[in-house]
Amino acid sequence: MKKCIRIFLLFLIFTFFALPSFFAENIFSAADLPDGFASVGFKGLKTDSSVTVNNKKDLLSALKKGGVIYVDGMIDLSEGMLPGVGGGSTPALDEFVSKKSRFKSYQEYRDAYAAACTLETEDSSKGPKSSLYDTMHDMNIAYRDLIRLTVKSNTVLVGLGENSGFSGGCLSISGVSNVILRNLKIQDAYDPFPHHEKNDGYNAQHDAVSIEGAKNVWVDHCTFEDTKDLIHVMTAGKIDEKWQTYDGLCDITKSSDNVTVSYCKFINHSKTMLIGSSDSEQISAKNRKVTLHHNYFYNCASRLPMVRLSTIHSFNNYYEADSSARYGNSYGLGVRYNSLINAENNYYDSGIKNSYAGNSKKHGKVYSSGEIDNSKSGKKSGEFEAADGPLFEIPYKYEKIPAEQVPDFVKANAGAGKISIK
Repeated sequence: MKKCIRIFLLFLIFTFFALPSFFAENIFSAADLPDGFASVGFKGLKTDSSVTVNNKKDLLSALKKGGVIYVDGMIDLSEGMLPGVGGGSTPALDEFVSKKSRFKSYQEYRDAYAAACTLETEDSSKGPKSSLYDTMHDMNIAYRDLIRLTVKSNTVLVGLGENSGFSGGCLSISGVSNVILRNLKIQDAYDPFPHHEKNDGYNAQHDAVSIEGAKNVWVDHCTFEDTKDLIHVMTAGKIDEKWQTYDGLCDITKSSDNVTVSYCKFINHSKTMLIGSSDSEQISAKNRKVTLHHNYFYNCASRLPMVRLSTIHSFNNYYEADSSARYGNSYGLGVRYNSLINAENNYYDSGIKNSYAGNSKKHGKVYSSGEIDNSKSGKKSGEFEAADGPLFEIPYKYEKIPAEQVPDFVKANAGAGKISIK
C-alpha cells in the first residue's frame, strides 16, 4: 500500500513539473524585455521608479511623464458618457451633445443624422456629404479628444490584477518608441458619432489601441472587449442600416515597425485588428514587422488580423467562435496586398468560416506549417499565394507548442489577470 502511495505521489510531482504552463504562476516585472519583433532594437527602460494611478486625472498626468505606470482598477475615460446599451445615452452624453450642437439630446441627434443620410452618402473628405456632416464631424473630433490617451516613448503601462485598465476610451501610440502595455483590460472604445459610408452604414473611427508610426511596441496579456450590442437605424427614414460604434481593437498602421502582440484576448468584435490601412501606402512589407503569438480570438468577425504591406510572424494563436457570437465570423487571417506571413502551429476552430481570406487580384503570401484548420470552409486559396517554404528569416529566438495543444494552453494563459506582478 505504501509503495502505491509513493508511486502516486511521484506521478503527481512529475505531472506538476511536466506541465508548468498550466499550473505554475506566471510572474512578471516592469523590467521584463519584450519578445518577438518588438525585441529587435528595443532599448532598456528605466524601471527603478513608478507611479500607481486609479483615476483619469492622475493617469493623464503620469502619461505626460512616461516611465512605469501601474493602473489600479478600471478607469472610465468617457467621464460618464459611455452608455449602458449600444446606441443609448446618458445625462453626460446628452449634455455633451447639447453644448456642441443645436440638438437637445443624443437621441435627437442620432435620429436627425440618420434621416439626413442616404445610401450614397459618404461623410468623409470624398463626399457626397450629408447636411449634418459638419455637426457629426465636430462632435466626433471633440469626443475623440476627450477620451484619447497619448503615450510617450519609454512608457510601461501595467494593470494591477484582472480588472484594471480603462473603458470608454482609446490609446494612441503614435510616432514613439519603446512602449509596453501589459495586463490591461481595455473595454468599450465606443464612438457615439459614427459617420455614414456609401453602401456600408455608419462606421466608428476610434480604435481601442492605435499604433501609428511607432517602433518597438509590446502589447502583452491584455484583454480587449466590447460589451455593447450593435444596433440599426433608419437611413433617410426608411432604410435599415447598422449603427456601428466600434472600430478596431488593436490597429497597427503607417510606418510602425517591430511590434509584438502576445497572449492577448480579443472578445466580441467585428473589425478586430488591421495591420496596414491601405494598398496605396508608400511602405515596403519588410519595413513593418509584427509578431503575433498565443493570442485568443473569441467571437470576432474578421481581421484576425487583416494584413497589407507587412511582414508577419504568427504562431500558436487560437481562433474560436460559437453560437453566442454577436457577429458572425467571415474569416480569420486576411492575407492582403504584398503581405508576407509565416504562420506556424495556429489552431482554427469550427466556428471560423474561412481560416484565410485575401484579395483575388492583389495577393499576399503565406507559408503555413503545423497548423490545424477545422474552419467551416477552409482557406480561400484563390485569394492569396501559398509558399513552399518560409518567406523570411526569424531574427529572434522563440518557442512554440504543437497546434493540438494550442486551444487549452491559450485559453488558460491569454488575457489580463493571468500573470502576477513582481
